Amino acid sequence: MSDEVVDTSIVTPVRSPGFLALLLGGPAVLGLAARLAARFGPKRPFRLGKRVVAARYGHVRELLERDLDFGIAAVNAGKIQEVNGGPFILGMDRSAVLERERRALYAALAAVDMARLRRDLEADIAQRLDSAEAGEPLDAIGSYARPLAARTAHRLFGISGPNPQTFMEVTRSIFGQTFLNLGGDAEVRARGIRAGELMQAWLAAEIGRRRESGEHGDDLMGHLMRQAVLDDDGVRRTLGGMMVGSVDTTATCVAKILTVMARQPQLQYSIRQDLGDLDRLYGWCMDALRFWPHNPIVLRKATSDTELGGLAIKSGESVIAWTQAAMRDPSTFPEPKQLRGDRDPLTYLHFGGGLHPCSGRPVNHFQIPLLVAGLVARGIGHIGGIKWAGPFPNRLDVTLRKGRA
Repeated sequence: MSDEVVDTSIVTPVRSPGFLALLLGGPAVLGLAARLAARFGPKRPFRLGKRVVAARYGHVRELLERDLDFGIAAVNAGKIQEVNGGPFILGMDRSAVLERERRALYAALAAVDMARLRRDLEADIAQRLDSAEAGEPLDAIGSYARPLAARTAHRLFGISGPNPQTFMEVTRSIFGQTFLNLGGDAEVRARGIRAGELMQAWLAAEIGRRRESGEHGDDLMGHLMRQAVLDDDGVRRTLGGMMVGSVDTTATCVAKILTVMARQPQLQYSIRQDLGDLDRLYGWCMDALRFWPHNPIVLRKATSDTELGGLAIKSGESVIAWTQAAMRDPSTFPEPKQLRGDRDPLTYLHFGGGLHPCSGRPVNHFQIPLLVAGLVARGIGHIGGIKWAGPFPNRLDVTLRKGRA
């Protein structure tokens, strides 16, 4: 992919994060803080500066489920609007519009042939790993998880941009601005807006082409067009909102699971025993992510004066659902320091909850564990350290014991 022409204005720079960011960006410090908060912290939500923090599992779950009291629009709507050229359900509070657009999306997702997507991914994994040399470094992010997730996204959404690298950079920059630019960095915002313009143009052109030809296709775009619940702009907005997290969420999860595996080698052996059981593989991956989630917090804002766990909260106050701490709460996760693949999958909070869970969960369920299992099946000899592009894992070298099949 190095010879592909990419608009540099939308590329997230590869930079060393610095000592403090590196310290806070690893599993050790945040994991310790989450563990201490879950076990010894306040029994009810507490204030941290001007924000309210919920760390206990019950309070976090309640916070996410009380969407009439703790809204998402004040957190996400503005950023989604400027990169997506219109709203998406992850920036909407409860309303008739939200219900209509969400029903349309989930009906279209249910019509997609997920089994075919899974088979195609399995073929991609085998092809990529068959070209790997035993004992030689394989970049598990830049030349494995990220491009293969982008291929799945292309098959699901129906667009791929002028080349795969540009597609990946566009989704990364939009995600960075929409969900990770908490400090309002102007460069991150500019990249996200420019990338959003490209994504909007790609989607509009393909929808127009399909509308003119009358051939809608069997991907998510085609099913949204065929059901005729949303107009073409609604189809574009829905696809754009879904695409944002389709690549780097997967790549980040794979990077962090591998890093946990390096620290707890028994995870590799446990996964190897369950290579034929997708649900168990998913369980091992989700439990590994408890130790270093792809996203340790979820943000909401109080829509009126209310309370949570006995703490009074004023309208407009920011409220943090500390999902990483909640997933170390022994009341819901017995033996929280132990890796287990048999926990109730509904208890995990990696992909949100309440009114706004991640819509990509059907793909996450097979894509993340299959990418990890593909490496484990070849035998992982060594796992290096993550190299970053802003907040995104960008490179992670692993060596495999078995190379070409």
